Amino acid sequence: MISKEIRFFLKKALLFSLVLVGISLLLYDTLLKEFYLKAFPIQFGIVALMTVFSHLKLMNASERNPRKFSTTFLSIMSLRLFVYLVFILVCLLIDRTNAINFVVTFLVLYLAFTIFEVIEISNFLKKNPNSSN
Repeated sequence: MISKEIRFFLKKALLFSLVLVGISLLLYDTLLKEFYLKAFPIQFGIVALMTVFSHLKLMNASERNPRKFSTTFLSIMSLRLFVYLVFILVCLLIDRTNAINFVVTFLVLYLAFTIFEVIEISNFLKKNPNSSN
């Protein structure tokens, strides 16, 4: 059974993703038309899925054993950065012509989802009495 906190986070993540997709489509259709990349949907999907995966793991870790939260946080962030690095390298090896656009787009998505995740995990840890670190 999915807990209330997880359902609430998944709804917020979906809403945040839809807002970002809407803003992206608007920008790529008007101001940034020449900078659109075919890899953008893949970039967006990978960053969104990794954010949801890592957040759910962190929620689970804080509920199970708050003392191991720091270790879990570092290992999940390391895995996440490694996946991002491999993804970026593979995409840049496939298509070097749009490298700057690709990296800038990825960085914007990474920052947006990281800010979202930090706010959400901070709120979760404040509300959850079992996760006193």
